[in-house]
Amino acid sequence: MQDHSIGNHNLFDNIKLNQVLSSALSVAKSEGSEQIVSISLPLSYVAPLALLESLDLKGQYHFFMERPVEDLSVLAFGSLCSNQSNGSDRFQALKLFSEACIARISEYKAVSGTFLGPHFFTACSFADELMDPNGFKAATVFLPKWHVYSHNGVYGVVLNRCLNADSKVDALLTDIQESFYYFQRFDYAEEGATKKEARSIDLKQCIEQSDFESSIKGALSDIGSGRYHKIVLSQKRTYPKSKSISGVNFLNRLRERFTTCYTFSFSDGSDKSFIGASPEKLLQIKENKISTEAIAGSSSRGKKSTEDARLGVDLLQSDKNLREHNLVINSIIKRLAILGIEAESDSKPRLLALANVQHLMTKIHGMLPDGTHIMDVVSELHPTPAVGGQPREQAVPRIRELENFERGLYAGLIGWFNPHSDGQMVVGIRSAEFNLDTVEVFAGAGIVKGSEIEKEKDEIQLKFSAILEALLNA
Repeated sequence: MQDHSIGNHNLFDNIKLNQVLSSALSVAKSEGSEQIVSISLPLSYVAPLALLESLDLKGQYHFFMERPVEDLSVLAFGSLCSNQSNGSDRFQALKLFSEACIARISEYKAVSGTFLGPHFFTACSFADELMDPNGFKAATVFLPKWHVYSHNGVYGVVLNRCLNADSKVDALLTDIQESFYYFQRFDYAEEGATKKEARSIDLKQCIEQSDFESSIKGALSDIGSGRYHKIVLSQKRTYPKSKSISGVNFLNRLRERFTTCYTFSFSDGSDKSFIGASPEKLLQIKENKISTEAIAGSSSRGKKSTEDARLGVDLLQSDKNLREHNLVINSIIKRLAILGIEAESDSKPRLLALANVQHLMTKIHGMLPDGTHIMDVVSELHPTPAVGGQPREQAVPRIRELENFERGLYAGLIGWFNPHSDGQMVVGIRSAEFNLDTVEVFAGAGIVKGSEIEKEKDEIQLKFSAILEALLNA
């Protein structure tokens, strides 16, 4: 084992830690209820993605998110307690569950900084109700047994443990110390990361879940009759998965290519995992400051700088794309206003350039009112017109009818939050669902008045190509 040296003075203050554990144990005995202790400790170094690659996480919840340009990476593993829900009140259910957990938590912090203390990790589907009994639930949240993080050169681990009336403080102390030293002295080379082998999927064995062209025609008819102004339609492609294809290798390929995106991986402990690289942040809350983004309107990238610039100018001046983009901005600002948030947006959109596609993007920000929970904001914003439609009440119910398949977590939410309602939610696009025998790949495009069928088909093919290229090398 490698010894990543770190001073242990002030790390384990056994007196204070013993006091936290003893106090929680006293409550567990007096109330006859299970209590939770959350211990935050610094590490000299940790690589969350390498841990995800090295450890055997089968049969366990896991959550991974990274954004290289922010030097941000977090991995959560195991479920100390969890909640799954279906229905229109699912976000409220996640809020109530987290608040009930928080009421039972005692904390010990040996360090200050980001990602300290208990964090809840969540994955929510696009739709409120999911019909597939074998698929992901409409909303899942869990408090992990541990999470590790790397942020701006600061590393740490948070260990969460349950205790009841029969728990022993000495045993808990030993467990905490052993867990800390496991991460502190982790030797990545010895933990058996899977060797890279030649592997591929057969693109010819593709099952398309819907007729995308017919879906667009149906949407344009709806728009022409005034049923709604915009709808986002997607296509799902299913490929047989060989046992050699690795979800972590796929994640690595996405991470290498899309450094400005949020790469993510989520599993509910089943044979399924949801993996992607999303450019779209639904919201971020930090110290009551809320930020979000309107991302809508797309075009390809140029092979040369002059072509790339021309395509960018065309996108910034495109009437169709600007109308689509403004629908998203206006919807977000109106929905934030319902919560008492006076949001402001940039005066004009900018280009968000990714490896193979560029989007129109406008930043929006405001202040979170006292007493407002992050899940209150999520419930109001999701789904935005960037992945749903406008007006939401008319467009969103029509999506399943036109697409003729269930999106699952695609265009849903992947994210985390803490007891202070600080948190971050990312929209689950540019993604694939890994199942036992198949890989399901998703891509979508916004349809508004003036949309041209061939251009929309070209757009989703462009989005598919990035995911398929990563799969071919996974």
